[in-house]
Parts: sequence; C-alpha cells; structure tokens
Amino acid sequence: MFMHHRLLVVIGIFFSIVSLQVYGQDKPIGYWQSHLPYNTAVSICTDGTNMYTATDKTFFIYNSLTEEKTPYSKVEGMADLGMTYTAYDAATETVVLAYSNSNIDLYHKGTFYNIPDIKLKTITGNKTIYHIYTEGGYAYMSTGFGVVVIDLTKREISETYNFIQNNQTIGVFAFTASSNKFYAATNSGVYYVLKNKKNLQDYSVWNVTNEGNSYAGICTSGGKIYVSDTTHVYNLIDDTTWTIAYTTSNSINHIDESKSGLWISEYNSQQGNGIINKINLNNDVVDAIHNVTPAQVKEMSDGTVWVADTKKGLKKRVSADNLSFEPPQGPSYYYVSDIQAYNREVWVTHGGIGSNLRPTGNTSGFSVLKADKWVLYTKDNFPPLIASNVKDFFLVARNSSKDINYLASYGQGLFYMKKDSNDLIKENEKLDDASGNPGSYYLTGLVYDNDDNLWINCTLSEHQLAVKTKNGAWYKYSIPINGPGVYHLGLGVIVDDYGQKWYYVPGGGVAVFNDNGTIDDITDDKSYQFQSGVGSGNLPSNVTNCIVKDKSGSIWVGTDNGIGIINCPSEAVNGTCDAEQRIVQYDQFAGYLFEKQPVKTIAVDGADRKWVGTNNGVWLLTSDASKIIYRLTTDNSPLPSNSVQKISIDPVTGDVYIATSLGMVSYRSTATEGGTSNSNVLIYPNPIKSGYNGTIAIKGLVSDGDVRITDVSGQLVYRTTALGGQAVWSGTDYTGHRPTSGVYLVFVTNKDGSQSYVAKMVFME
Repeated sequence: MFMHHRLLVVIGIFFSIVSLQVYGQDKPIGYWQSHLPYNTAVSICTDGTNMYTATDKTFFIYNSLTEEKTPYSKVEGMADLGMTYTAYDAATETVVLAYSNSNIDLYHKGTFYNIPDIKLKTITGNKTIYHIYTEGGYAYMSTGFGVVVIDLTKREISETYNFIQNNQTIGVFAFTASSNKFYAATNSGVYYVLKNKKNLQDYSVWNVTNEGNSYAGICTSGGKIYVSDTTHVYNLIDDTTWTIAYTTSNSINHIDESKSGLWISEYNSQQGNGIINKINLNNDVVDAIHNVTPAQVKEMSDGTVWVADTKKGLKKRVSADNLSFEPPQGPSYYYVSDIQAYNREVWVTHGGIGSNLRPTGNTSGFSVLKADKWVLYTKDNFPPLIASNVKDFFLVARNSSKDINYLASYGQGLFYMKKDSNDLIKENEKLDDASGNPGSYYLTGLVYDNDDNLWINCTLSEHQLAVKTKNGAWYKYSIPINGPGVYHLGLGVIVDDYGQKWYYVPGGGVAVFNDNGTIDDITDDKSYQFQSGVGSGNLPSNVTNCIVKDKSGSIWVGTDNGIGIINCPSEAVNGTCDAEQRIVQYDQFAGYLFEKQPVKTIAVDGADRKWVGTNNGVWLLTSDASKIIYRLTTDNSPLPSNSVQKISIDPVTGDVYIATSLGMVSYRSTATEGGTSNSNVLIYPNPIKSGYNGTIAIKGLVSDGDVRITDVSGQLVYRTTALGGQAVWSGTDYTGHRPTSGVYLVFVTNKDGSQSYVAKMVFME
C-alpha cells in the first residue's frame, strides 16, 4: 500500500539545481553533483575548435585552443544518460545527442533542448538511433524503423523516411549525402534518392542497390561515397558497389572521412583490441593506429587526429601509435558497490557479486575523491593492481583515526592502505578461504566497531564472521543459520550500541551475534536469527537486502517486502524480540512500511532521518518514517536511474551519495552529524547577497540545538531546531518577507542550556 499515494511534494531546491551558485569553498543546500566517469567514448564530433565527446554515460566539451574541459550530465541539464551517437551541424551551431533509449538532446551554446518524441512514441520494432548525419540545419537520424529528420532551427521533427520490403520495416544504420543525392545504408541494401525529389516520405521515390545485403556504415569523403559491412568497404560508383578494402580477422565497426581518403575502424572481439587503418583516394593503406578499441575518428583541418576509444576515452594522436588525453574528472567506473564518505573524502569501490554468487571480474578497482579531485586505482594505472590483477573490490572501511582504509575484494580477500600511502597490502593469512575453492576469499561485510576492531563477513567460508582486533589478533566465528542454501552467507555486518554484530543473510533473514565482550572466548557467545513470522523475528520477508542502525539504536532491515524495525536490540540474542512492521499513512492510504517494495539500501542522516533506496528512486522519511519529506526519481532530480543500489552520507558536510545502477550523484542535504558542543560554526552563504533566494545553512552546531535568529535589537526573526548539527533557513521571516539589510544574530543552545553560541550574519542590499 506504500506506493499507492497520489501526491508527493518535492521542495523547490530540486528544481533549481542548475542556477544555484557555490559561495566560497562550500556548496549550498540543494546542490547536486555528478560523479560519473568520462573515460570512455562512443562518439565524437567537432566544430573545428571544440571536440564534443559522448561517452556511454556522459558528455563533455574540450576546447583545443584554451584546453578547457567542460563536463555535462543530468545535473547540468542533460535529459538522460547512456549515449549512442553525436553530430555537429555548422549551420545552426548545434550538437545533436542521441541516447540509447532513443531520447534526443540538442546542445546549443551551453543549453540543452530535449526532443523526446522517438523515446515516447509507441513503435513496433527497434527504435535505436545508430547514426546521425547533419546538413544545412537538419539532422538525419538513422534508426531501426527508418530515418527521422529533425529541423534544428525549429527544434522539432519535420518528417520520417520509412523503407518497407515485403511488409517489413527496414532498419537504417547510417545516412549521408553527395552534392545531389541522399544515401541510406540499411539491413537490406543502400537506398538513394535525388535531394530535389518531391515527397521523400514516399517509399516508392527511393531507389535501392544491392537489395538484400546489410550495410552498417556510409559516409562521403573526397567526393566519393563509401559503404561498409562488417568485413568489407566499398565505393559506391554509379549506384553500384565496388570492393576497395576488406578484413579477415577483425570486424569493421565504423568508417569516417579524412582529408584525403577514409579512416576504417576495426575491432577483434577475441583479442579485445583493434586497429584504425587509413586509405587514400587511390584505396591504398597509408596510415594505421594500433592498440585501440575505436568507435569513431575525427581528422581536423590541420591534420590532427582524434579517436573515440570505448575503453580509454577521447584520445589525441601525438605520433604513430602514441595517443594522449586526460578526460574530465570522474571515478574509474560508473557502477559503485560501496561508499565511505567523511569530510569531503570519498572512497568508492566498483566490483560486485554476479549470478550464482560468482565474482563479476570487474577490473576498475576503486576511486577516491580528495579535495574535489578523483584519484583512480585501477589495473591500468596503479602498480600494486598491475602486478596482482586484483578484481572486484567490493567494500571499504576506515578506522576511527581515518589513517587506515581496508578494502575487501569479492574473490581475492582483504587489503589495506595507510593514509597518504600508495602501498596496497594483502592480508588473507588468517582468513578462511572459500569452501571448495582454495585461494578464494569472498568478503561481503566490513566494519570497524567503537574499539577499532575490524569485523568481516566471509561468505562461502566455514566461518561467516571474523575479526581483527586493534592489537592485531584474529578470531573467527561460525554462527548457526537456518534456511536452504544460506548457511555460509553473511553480508553487510554492522555493530549496534551494545557491541553486537548484525548482518543480513539473503534468503535467511538477519543474524545477530553477541561475543559478550570477550572476543577471544567463544564459550559465552550467543546468536539469534531473525526471520519472518511472529515469534521467529517477524521480518517482512526472509529475503533481506540491507541493514542499518539509527540514532536511537534501533535496527532497520530492508527486505524485498518492505522494512522491519528491531526496536529491542538489547534483547535480540534472547529470542524475545520481534521486529516491528510499522504501519504508516501517506495521503489517504495506510499500510506496512514499503510493503511489497524491494528496499535495497537505507542510510541514516544526522537528524535520524531515513534515506531509503528502492527500484523506484529515493525516499527521505522523518526519523519515525511517519512522513515523506521528499521523493527523488529520474523525473524530478538528476538521479541517473531509479534503481538505487547504495546510499551513504558524509556526516560532516551532509552530502548524500546515491549510487544507482547507472552511476553515482551526490546531494547537499539539510542535516549533518551533531556534536556535543558548538564548534567551527559556519554560516553560508554569509554575507547573504541581494537576490539570493536559496537556503541558508548554519553548520557545526550542537546536536538538535535550539536556533534563534534576531536583529541587533533582539527582535525574533526566525526560530528552528537544528537537523543534527545543521540548521537551515529560507531567508524569510514569519511573514514571508526577506529581512532588511543589516546585521543579524544567531543564538544556538542545547537542550539543557549548557552549551550556547552567538554568531552573526549579514543581509546585503
């Protein structure tokens, strides 16, 4: 019943993401930031100065004169992500961007204009946009159902060319033009027509050559028409194809014009590598670029060659096979399995668990955001990974002093890095390897307790739980778990306020383990398994996905059927504590919390509010989940996808990091972790300039402090309670008016009045 409400109000900050200004070194409340990779490239185009690059997730511009790189994503106004092709039209100075879901954006001088018609249109068959050709203010989109023509001046679809054969729609893979003809490469021949022919939408006015043959590429270069299939390149002369080049071991995936011939991009799927050959107008091979995975080539008027490489990103040819270019900042990979964020330093891992509990083989390592710059640790650039070829980094944990980071690989075990060190040390000697798979260590949980002991889940091992104490001693525990096929599973270990260890068991509920304060003595250990059913734990389902502790000490469990809340953790191992399946009412509907919805991740912010990630976006709930504060989806926010995998919150800045199935973004929220005193209090923006309509934040406060804002004469202007360690204000008084210019005082006290603080803010005309 949870999902049946009709109306959700999203506060205005979500709709002003592009116009928000960053003051000083901090970011305002409501600020979104994309954390997507720019190190792949699927298509490039140019206006002669700027290189416009489409990656499989993002888009960026490189100015070859100023060397400035400008990255774009949904945060900056793009309608979607996941691109297939891009092209530039000189007549309108417009870049056309095609997405894999058939959405279209037009980029013109810093602004995106969306044309969703193909995406939204119900069409039987394939709507994929394979290629874009531009000419004279029009874009010709090659799709699985024909050619869609966009008027780039009016920014609308003007007409469509459909080719029909035996009542079957013919797919178009590429389009080009000579001085007087249009050409379409299709899966059943090359169609052509005189440009001045009337009613080009009439299939009968088009001619076809080599009917029945499939062609994937077509372009014009040096006054010649070139056509390609997967193994051959042809000249189209007098509407007849003549073979001029072929390959026996590779697959031709693109052809591009050059100053004096043609660039042919080839790829060998078995070797995972490719080559780009250049032929001149006499069809002789005159140049080649090796060791690439090419998607497209652009040769500039000065002879500079740029390559869109699907694995290495945009590359500029320096000499021979030497390609060089650094893309805009971003992590090494779009998928994020774990996030550790503290005071603007963010560690993320990119590996995962595949089907049948097997590793995915991900080699993207892990990425670290420090001082607003990403440092990438991959098998291509980090010597310890180059030597060891470690894959599927899955988890990260930091000790209380933040000087040691432990990383867990799903398959290759435990590693650690000391602060400011580039040494990655393996530490598997004391761990059990996987049963029946010697030398493999499938680690699925990693957390420090309050004493800096490191607790580890070891899936598919004899002992599901291990600990390395602060003093370096190791202990392992085998905890009985009921359920078919779940005995050796344990994921996402956390520690509660009583020092008990909790972890979830997909298909088997939740396990809690109490070592009774004696890590080295197993004789006094106790454990219990929470499952569905009254008296057995009362979870909404045994299929569990996540587990988290809130500020009150309760344990929140996300399942495939909503959330269960364990409010009596001190009694958990005694078997006398059932989870609460809380009934909530949103709008006129009441029901169990997220009933029938898979809850993938839960995070708790400084105000004890719950951030819940599902397959339907992100929900921010009040501390008791009685109200929805707001809901985020791809429709009302820059979320890359509604399928949310992980949420983590920086307790110092309040930034909420949201990892989806298509990439990660962050959002500057209103709550931070509160302290026991007012320390390092910061008001931003301050001064508040005339015309600023955003949220004013007061951070560094005592937890849940009482905040009062007055003028210098003591007249109360606004009063609120801090959300954890941060108070927020819209900048208007109780009558809805902006205060007059001048100095205002901020008074902060804790609940018993023992901690107080006075600060100043200035409103400017």
